[in-house]
Amino acid sequence: MPEALSPTRQMLARLWSYREARFGITLLAIFAAIAIYAPFLSGEVALAWKDQSGLTLPIFADLFNRRSYPKPHDLLFNLIALALPFLAVGWFLLRRRWSAGRRLAIGGGLIVLAWIACQVPLLPSQGQWQELWRNRPLSPCTSNAYHEAAGQTTLAIFPPVPHRFDTTYPGSSLKAPMTRNEATGARFWLGTDAGGRDVLAQMCFGARISLTVGIFATGLSLLIGTIIGAMSGYFGGWVDLVLQRVVEIMMCFPTFILILVVVAMVGREIFVIMLVIGLTSWAGTARLVRGEFLGQSVRDYVTAAEALGLPRWRIMFRHILPNALTPLIISATFGIAGAVGIESGLAFVGLGDPTSSSWGILMEAGRQNIRYAWLIYVPGLAVFALVTALNLVGNALREALDPKGTR
Repeated sequence: MPEALSPTRQMLARLWSYREARFGITLLAIFAAIAIYAPFLSGEVALAWKDQSGLTLPIFADLFNRRSYPKPHDLLFNLIALALPFLAVGWFLLRRRWSAGRRLAIGGGLIVLAWIACQVPLLPSQGQWQELWRNRPLSPCTSNAYHEAAGQTTLAIFPPVPHRFDTTYPGSSLKAPMTRNEATGARFWLGTDAGGRDVLAQMCFGARISLTVGIFATGLSLLIGTIIGAMSGYFGGWVDLVLQRVVEIMMCFPTFILILVVVAMVGREIFVIMLVIGLTSWAGTARLVRGEFLGQSVRDYVTAAEALGLPRWRIMFRHILPNALTPLIISATFGIAGAVGIESGLAFVGLGDPTSSSWGILMEAGRQNIRYAWLIYVPGLAVFALVTALNLVGNALREALDPKGTR
């Protein structure tokens, strides 16, 4: 007899049977791959370089260079890019020993620990790095020096887009798509912005901004909403009364207007934007979790756990919460889509992080230069595609996780 599938595998099989889910998951996988491997797709540092000294791979050393990637989220994505092949091998080899949840938790924990370890200030400060960068000798491993060293080079492989996302190229302001860069000889496949920066390079690294904002902000709002909703639904009484009044106050304010005000007052750094979105978007999650806890708290297994004298926090988060995860998972996909849209909207009206290469910043540049259509249509279509993919997956999850659902 064939082996019976676990409930999780049955849900995944049901999810994959939906055409819109396959389309959405494929789009999300493409965006994730672009975000993770952006330095290998766009940059001035050579992927491989071979000369009289032998073969080197400069890109791997540059991944941990704070001069090249000063933002913390870039370092996290670079770590994932290096660790992903090893994690994939470990996932396959340990599939019979460890559950999928345990493998995922251990893999994610290792990446986070490595990211935290890399924050230890063992390297020069940012000001010292800038001074060293100004006085650096020109390396033959960068595309700017490629033509000078071409006579001595046996092999040089550069990314498909040999331009940095934050580099201003002289004489390249507002160039049309397919224009050739006079400094490097490479083409600007999607043109440049008013600052002379490659739009395609910014699109690759902008995927990192969108995914980081979506995941971090949604995770924070889910955490706050789950705690407040769980306490409100489980304890009831005056606790429920007070917490629900707080939730209703939060829901009275238009979320986007509230975020606009807070960002304008506090600052436009990308971490601040993520934090503000997460801290102002938890009210809906709290109402959802409260409803689930109200239904689960009267079940027999909760009564049995209370009769055994288990701590209340253990009953809430170890016994009840796993039975209320279905609507949270569905809500998370829509929450990520909403956070991406909010960040893009903030940047579009001029309240984005000017030091980041987000898609919203590009759209804001297109708003200021309305005659140059590629500045607004390219990032606009990317935001539309990402939000659409998340919504398609969310709708498919809603039906796949409902055992009584029909199509």
